[in-house]
Amino acid sequence: MEKDKKVCCICGKEFTEWGNDPYPVKEDGECCRSCNWGVVIPKRVELSKREH
Repeated sequence: MEKDKKVCCICGKEFTEWGNDPYPVKEDGECCRSCNWGVVIPKRVELSKREH
């Protein structure tokens, strides 16, 4: 059984793993694992440091 292909809302590449919540980088869609670790999580950390 082939996994469903999805398109990352950040980089535009296809992926088959679980999608990740792209907030706060994007409001809608799912992002790939690479963008989650390389873009979304660093942005969340940056924003959390600003709030304190």
